Amino acid sequence: MLRYIVTVTEDLVIAAAIVTMIAALCKLAFGYKGVRFVGAGLIVGLLSSSAMAVAKNTTSKIATNQWNFYIFLITIVLTLLFLVFSVLFGRRHRRLTVYGSDLGQGIGVGGVIVGVLSAALTAVLLFYEAPDVLAYPFKFETAGNGVLSAEWALRLAGYLLALILLAVYVRFLYRCAMGLNSTIAVLWEVNAMLLCNAVRCFGLAVSKWTARSRWLKWLPAYSGAKYPWAFPVARFTTNHTLLFVLAVTALSLIIPAVLFLRNLHVHDPYANPAQLRKLKSICRRNRRQAIGTAVCFALILVNLTAVQAYLNRPVELSQPEEYQIEGDNVLIAIDNVNDGHLHRFEYVTENKVGVRWIIVKKPGAGAYGVGLDACDVCGNAGYYERGEQIVCKRCDVVMNINTIGFKGGCNPIPLEYSVSGGSIIIPMSAVLAGEREFK
Repeated sequence: MLRYIVTVTEDLVIAAAIVTMIAALCKLAFGYKGVRFVGAGLIVGLLSSSAMAVAKNTTSKIATNQWNFYIFLITIVLTLLFLVFSVLFGRRHRRLTVYGSDLGQGIGVGGVIVGVLSAALTAVLLFYEAPDVLAYPFKFETAGNGVLSAEWALRLAGYLLALILLAVYVRFLYRCAMGLNSTIAVLWEVNAMLLCNAVRCFGLAVSKWTARSRWLKWLPAYSGAKYPWAFPVARFTTNHTLLFVLAVTALSLIIPAVLFLRNLHVHDPYANPAQLRKLKSICRRNRRQAIGTAVCFALILVNLTAVQAYLNRPVELSQPEEYQIEGDNVLIAIDNVNDGHLHRFEYVTENKVGVRWIIVKKPGAGAYGVGLDACDVCGNAGYYERGEQIVCKRCDVVMNINTIGFKGGCNPIPLEYSVSGGSIIIPMSAVLAGEREFK
């Protein structure tokens, strides 16, 4: 659950913040005609993202690295064009609107150009960020329990909570921009956010180039000696993706902060007490919008830092327990593993390889889950106990205890055993056969 709250938030927050501010800018500059541009971009972005999500998860023909590289380039080009045209028309026609368009006389050529660029940026941002998010509900790992399981429901709950948080954040942010009612201020905030995102896209594109991808033959061949700046840029960007996410989100707080400060007191003239009460009500409403945006940002910040750190904390596996070796068999007393908890054991081979296995009593009488502390999917990362759940340390999938001892998915690799004379008996040959999993 927590993992999907973090993942969905991190995936979508940049697109959500920038698209929201672009929508507010177009609304302030062009009225509802401007909203239509952003609406068209949203429709194109969502449809193309849905098609990409289906293609990526049903075929093997989508080369994600190649697609992303060209998306980065398109985003950079669109951002530069947007900066040039918005600043150009803003400087020439500041008395009308930032784009040189009188709302009473139509959008004008400059407005059409920037409106189209706004739609294109909206579509490209969604096309890059949304496909994976749209596919998450169809890829929830539930250890084979299906969509009716508690594991699937918990992951869906985390997924939906992240979407709800972003939706509330977008609502507050948009209303703050509209409440400030300053096209110039919103314009410069949009430009700052787009520029920060373009820097991120540039670094990610450079990382593809420095990897010497074969499909980039049309670019000059990368050489560390010839282009010494490239690898540090790529390394910094890929290692600090969260920094760019937080930077873009923090920039979105400028408008709410200005709105809050501007509405601490009534500044507009009034003719009677009724008008004063109305102005005070507007100030309170604007302050609430600003505070709501700040609260949402705080929750996003907690998700991407504290919750992320909690999820990525190192998990220590429990210490191996004692057992006996008699002849060619390993014997574990049943009384020692009858409590329903996970029990871990280890045998060190002649090659100094520690072969681990786990035992857990299944619900019901006389049934045990016995398997190596490794699986075919995640290797020998191991399993640990979280409350009453058995969890894979690497992928965080919760095991169905009833399926431990069966092949498939992230289940522990089955280990041959029998029950006799109050002991679980495991052939030593089966333990030694598991050595290859722990080398």
